[in-house]
Amino acid sequence: MAGGRRGGLTAPLDIEQILVEAQHRWLRPAEICEVLQNYRKFRIAPEPPRRPQSGSIFLFDRKVLRYFRKDGHNWRKKKDGKTVKEAHERLKVGSVDMLHCYYAHGEENENFQRRSYWMLEGGLMNIVLVHYREVKVAIQFTL
Repeated sequence: MAGGRRGGLTAPLDIEQILVEAQHRWLRPAEICEVLQNYRKFRIAPEPPRRPQSGSIFLFDRKVLRYFRKDGHNWRKKKDGKTVKEAHERLKVGSVDMLHCYYAHGEENENFQRRSYWMLEGGLMNIVLVHYREVKVAIQFTL
């Protein structure tokens, strides 16, 4: 990465520091990859959390727990009124597509979001990192 930024594929990241920072900001793609690649160092949640708070992070095995998204929060729905409206993106690390990212917005609080990440390829596609955050909306003042 330009400018000597941390988080490239060459230097390992401090996972403990990543988890601390996840309380206050979204993780960068390189940080997410680092956690997913080192998932054995963490607890894989056996069931979905019940209404997790902002800053919470969970790891799931999609092969073991199919309904990891059933977390008790009310997420914005599609027009059918039943299915959660999730946006889908592919995230790059460096110049390589590495991650799927699915994100949803809260129904009652649109600033509360859930992002789910997993690797695009390889043997780690079943491990999912789910991050919950309440984003602060910047208020713009005009003079």
